Order: sequence, then structure tokens, then C-alpha cells
Amino acid sequence: MTESSNPYRLARTVVPSAYRIFLTPDLEKATFAGRVEVDIEITETMSEMTLHALDLELGAATVSSDGTSYRSLEHRWDETYQTVTFVFDRDLPPGPAVFEIAFDGVLNDKLVGFYRSTFVDDQGTTHVIATTQFEETDARRAFPCWDEPIFKATYQVNLTIPSHLAAYSNSPLDVNTDLGNGQRSLSFKPTMKMSTYLVAFVIGPFEETPAVDVDGVPLRVVTPIGKLHLTDLALEAGVFGLRWFSEYFGIPYPGEKLDMIAIPDFAAGAMENLGCITYRETALLVDPATSSQAEIQRVAEVVHHEIAHMWFGDLVTMEWWQGIWLNEAFATFMQLLCTNAFRPTWRVWVTQNTFRNLALQVDGLDSTRPIEYEVISPADTHAMFDLLTYEKGGSTLRMLEQYLGEDVFRDGVRLYLRKHSYANTVTTDLWDALEENSGQPVREMMNTWILQGGVPLVTLEKGQLSQQPFRYGPAKSPSAIGDHWLIPALTRSLDGGEPSRHLLNDEALTVSDPAPVVLNAGGWGVFRSRYGNAELTALSPRVSELEEIERATLLADSWAALFAGSIAWSDFFEVARGLGHQDEPNPWEFVATAFDMAKRALNETQREILRTQLRELFEPQLARLGWDAKDSDGELTPQLRAVVIGALGGFGEDEAVRAEAIRRYEAGALEGDLAQPILRVVATQDRPRDYEAFLEHYRRAATPQEQMRYLIALGSFNEERVALDAAEKAFSEFRTQDAPLVLSIWARNEVTGPAVWRYMTSRWDEATARFPVNSHARLAGGVTTFINDQALADEAEAFHRAHPVSGGYPMNVNQQLELMRVGIAFAASMRQQF
Repeated sequence: MTESSNPYRLARTVVPSAYRIFLTPDLEKATFAGRVEVDIEITETMSEMTLHALDLELGAATVSSDGTSYRSLEHRWDETYQTVTFVFDRDLPPGPAVFEIAFDGVLNDKLVGFYRSTFVDDQGTTHVIATTQFEETDARRAFPCWDEPIFKATYQVNLTIPSHLAAYSNSPLDVNTDLGNGQRSLSFKPTMKMSTYLVAFVIGPFEETPAVDVDGVPLRVVTPIGKLHLTDLALEAGVFGLRWFSEYFGIPYPGEKLDMIAIPDFAAGAMENLGCITYRETALLVDPATSSQAEIQRVAEVVHHEIAHMWFGDLVTMEWWQGIWLNEAFATFMQLLCTNAFRPTWRVWVTQNTFRNLALQVDGLDSTRPIEYEVISPADTHAMFDLLTYEKGGSTLRMLEQYLGEDVFRDGVRLYLRKHSYANTVTTDLWDALEENSGQPVREMMNTWILQGGVPLVTLEKGQLSQQPFRYGPAKSPSAIGDHWLIPALTRSLDGGEPSRHLLNDEALTVSDPAPVVLNAGGWGVFRSRYGNAELTALSPRVSELEEIERATLLADSWAALFAGSIAWSDFFEVARGLGHQDEPNPWEFVATAFDMAKRALNETQREILRTQLRELFEPQLARLGWDAKDSDGELTPQLRAVVIGALGGFGEDEAVRAEAIRRYEAGALEGDLAQPILRVVATQDRPRDYEAFLEHYRRAATPQEQMRYLIALGSFNEERVALDAAEKAFSEFRTQDAPLVLSIWARNEVTGPAVWRYMTSRWDEATARFPVNSHARLAGGVTTFINDQALADEAEAFHRAHPVSGGYPMNVNQQLELMRVGIAFAASMRQQF
């Protein structure tokens, strides 16, 4: 559909260039009053003007043009397109003009638009914050506007607020006027030219770090009062990221300052508002002394993800929402590049393998989707905010970078940004810049990865590479899985030499590397791998010689093959046996996942066989690693220790591990990577009063990470009374941003999960009304583990088919239901093998 024929697009007969926004929020009454002036260009004579507005009470609009004022006589709402059309008393002439209107609104509790957030301080006092979240199309909830990415303009924000509160927006504060009545008026400088979804203003009881001068850009971290001591890592990562991205992109930071603000109630992870990035607290505030490696790394990565957006997304912006995937995929790729430079010892590319595999798991389903697809309604965009965009999209860009060469890729990105600064683009603009700089068929190649769903299965057999679509079962119709790809593949010989580069199309290619050969050398390829018998026989004795990410990829692909029924459990177990004693948590996570899914399929007698195998693999690792840190530990050793203890204390039912977990819990030794597995192991033992103690720890948590640990661990109790009490609190006590996620996690509990799911579905209408719309699909997440009870699976599918989620998210639920059906087939296969 073209821009002009899309009813969700505004005509370009009116083009805004500068907004002046005036707002007076009342945080206690949860309301706001406002006025907006917009410099516009009218391109043709008109008597009616249409723009976006939603959930606002509007006064009459005026247009001033060439000394004449025109006033609206009436306005008409269109709920479908979220627009308002003003009918004026006379024709409006072409040319420059100023549009002006006053309005009133409500600070909502939906975590979108201009909304209300609360927190309780250390003294038990409740405080209120007013903040914004405008992506994709919720600026229209805060002020009438031309709310599409292509209508770039400048924004000058003016706020009237209580004198004791702080306020932040995209640009530096320009004028601060005491009004003498307990209020003050704040005027912020105009922004650069940008899209409406990047505008932000935040008001409340905050405190901030001293500004750090980063090559002329002041950088601060801003927190609700009482949490400033948790900002050191974010500030360090922010300083590093600002400098690193400025150098990588070859363009100075496009804003005048950068504030990174923690918001207690936040539906997403963070939002890349220019100069005023907002974050969920767990993504910005952390105590490195007590947090796990994953919790610490998440803060650095999210900080770097959002700073990358200042160039890729804010400075250069997609023309329409179907291009949002590239914004997010590119920022995901860049966050990893930057974080790897920030902390090389974290080995982030290996960790990323886990998340990439989650995306590829979806891509083996017929209900997958292309990374980019046509977006008509902005609601169609919602399905793009998923694993396929962030993890597959980001990994595909990494694959392209490794194929073209890092410097060639970077220079192509610089060319793209220079060409399109302060403007809008489509996806092929990036491919064209990379193609121009590299001389490679980038557009042709990337179209096969972006415009069709699925990934290929690349086979190395009898010295030849070939491809076919990877899927978990027989092809079904309709299917979004594609049929062929232009694959940049790297192979290498374990006997040495440079990797060989191949561009695999439909015709098989001959590999000349001396055996044994590693398929997907470096682990960058976004495809599943399979070896022929001779190739696998040559490789298996030398698995220890693979690079770490290659070993992780081998385990991920082996697990995928097992789940698809392409190999037997005994084959997977032999690959796991070959892992040896490297301190590499990533491949062991795949092993633990495989055991968790397999045990759900088996009867008690079969489980004992499986449990014996688990102990055979994991007990030597615990004997080697121990419980306590050693001087010889690498940076990721604590993560491996956590995986091992979680496996042995969970399904392994190791009594010594369970007893030690209780001892450490009672001693308060719950720091770092061991905290989460210790809590899970303690919870599975269902001791009296532990549930109530976990709740109190949640309520009194010293950090956002500690709070989430206890919240997630509530799902490990196996007593139904406890599980249902926790589920009720998801509706009455826990933050709406967290409840859908934990309900999904709790529904995965093998014992109490079905009861939690039934309780949640019994309150479905309340859940979808209460929880943020972008989290509704998560409520179905637990069904992927309903693989050993055909009646339960049928019940779950019937319910979710009859109760589709809204706003573009049904695609995610369909994928979860199909994954459940694949799991049922996997479970049947496992029962036959034991």
C-alpha cells in the first residue's frame, strides 16, 4: 500500500516544522492542562485540517497566517485513525502559518502517552511521577500533533510544576522562573529536528548525579530519590558509550546533553528519547557488589543500546513504522559491539548466542514472520517488538558485518548516516550505502534474510555445502518460512589456516578446507548447521578445539535438531559429554534447557534414568567449580556455577546441593550469580513460611534486581495454595509492568503451572484491561511447556484462539501455541527413547 492510499497516514498538505508545547500537570489529581503552538506550512487551500489527537479534551483551534486569524467552528473525531479534523470559518490559504490549540488530559495508568508512576521511599512515603512514553504513536495522547515519523520538527517544551519537583526534557533547561505561588515555570531549549515519538518530559521527586563532561556533552543519571547510590555502572557505561559511538559513526552526538532517567513504572526496557532516555529501573540502576553478571551486563547493554539510537533512529529515522525493525536490530547489534569494547572479558558475543537461539527457535515455526513486513496500521508494528527483530535482526547484521569486514561495514554505516542526517529512510537505503562501499550484492543478499521468515539449515556433507529451510516438522500451509537464502557462510579447518568465505545460493558449493572442517566458523552465521557422518566423525574428537562461540553454536544446533526430531537423545547427550571443563556457561545452558524439556515428557521411571544422566554431566562440574569463588575464576565462571547448581538442585534433586542452598539462604548469602538458583532451589522444597518470607524480601528489596529475583522465585514453589496466592497478587500488588512476565514464568512450573494459567485466564478480561497492551501476548507464554498433557494443551489452544490479544500481538500467541504443539511431538519422541 502506498503512502497516499494508506488511510492511517496523514496527507502532506500540512507540514509542521516547530512545536512550542506548554503543559501544567497536576500530579495529585492525575490531570494536565496544555497548549501547543505549531509552525506549519500549508501546501494547498483548505477549509479543514486533520491531525492526531487521542484522549484529550480540545478547545477551538486557531490558525494565524499573514496577519489573519482563522478559528475552527467545530471538530470531528475519528476513533479508528485516532485523528481530529478541524473545520474552519474560512478557507486557509497556502503558505506559512501557526496552528494553536488548548487542551486538557488525564495522567493515565497505562504506561503510555503522558502517564503517572509511583514509588515508595525508604520512609514509607508514596511519591508520584509524571512521565512520557510516546513510541510508537502516543505523543497524540499528550498534545495534538502530526504523529508520524516522517513529520520531523523541532520541539520547545515549557512546564509549570510545583517548585519542589524536578523536571527534564530532551534539551537543556533555558529559563527557570519562580512564580511565587509554590510553582515554577521551566522553559527548555528547542530540540533538533526529530520525530514526535522521541519527545519526552519527566516531572517528579528526582535526584541526579553530577554532570560528567563527555567531550562537551553533559551526561547525568537521574533517579527517584534514595537510589543515587545505584548509578555508578550506568554512568561509566554511558560515558564510554557516548565517546565510542561518536568515534564509530564519525559524527558528534546530535543532542546538547544526555540525561538517563530511571522510571519505577515502565512498560518497555528503555526508550531512546533524544537527550532524555527513560529506563525501567532494572535496566539502569544496579549494585555490582550484589548483582549477577547477567544483571550487571544488562545495564551496560541497555545503556549502550539506547545511546546507539541517538544516531540510528533519532538522527536518521525510518520513514514509516515497517522500518522500526532496523532501528531496533541495529541498536541491538551496536550495543554488543560497544559493550564488547567496554568489557571484553564479558565475552558478550558468546552470551548473545543464547538470545539468538531463542529467535531461531521461533524461526523454525510455520507461524514465524519476515523481519520486515508491510505495516498499514501503526498497531501492525507491535509484532515487530520481539525476538525476531532484536535478536535475529541484530545477529543478521553481525553476520553481514563479518562477511563484508568490520571496517568496510563501519564505513558503509558512516556513509548512510551522513547522507540521511535529520531525515527519514527506508531499509534499502542502508543496503545501498553498504553495497556502494563494499562492492558486494548487499541488497540482494539481505532481502533473502529480511523479507521472508525462517532460516536455512546448512549441511556440510561429502565436502559440499548445501541449504534447505529449517523447520520443526513437516511443512504446513500457510507457512512464513522461506525457501532459499543467499548465505554468507564461513568455514575453517581445525588444522589451521584462514577461514574460507562462501556465498551459498541454490547450487551446492565445494569446501576445500582440510578436514576436520568447522561449519559456521566463528559462530556468526544466522542458520542451523548439520554435519554429514564423515564430517561429524572427524570433528567430534576435537570439539575442545572449537572456539567458544562455535561450541555454543554446536550445542544450540544440536538442541534444535533434537527438538525437531532430527537426532536422538543419545546423540545430543554424546555432544554434551564432549563439552569438557571449559568455563563456558552458554553451552551448558542449552544442556540444562534440554534436560528441563525432556523430563517434562517422561514418566517417573524414565525420569530416574534422565536424572542419572544429568548428574553424570553436572556433578563433575560442581566438584571442579565448588560453591565459592576462586582466584582462578574467569569472569563468566560464576554464571556456569549458577547453571550447574540450579540443575543439580532442581531436577537433579541432589540433597547436598539442596541443603547448602538452604544454609546459604538462611545465612543471607544471596549475592551475585548464585542468588537466583539458590532461591529457586529453596522454593522447590516448599518449607513452611518460606513463601511469606520471600514476599517480605520482595517488599523490602534494596535493589531492583533483588526485587525481581524474589518475584521470579515465587514461581518455584510447588504448593498450589502458594502459587494461586502469588497469582492473585499479580493483580493486586505487583507492578503492572512485571505481572505479565512473572505470570508467564510461574505458568511454566511443572506442578502448579496449569493452576496459575487457569487462574490467570479466569481473570482474562481484567488482565488485558489492567496490564500494558504490549505485554498481553506474554500471558500465553507458559503454554509452551504444556507438552505432556494433550487435554491441557487442547484447552489452552481453545482458550487463546477464542480470546485473541489486540494491537498486532496475536502473531506472538500463535507462535507460542505452535511451539507447544512441537513440544508435544518432542515429548512423544522422548517417551519412546527411554
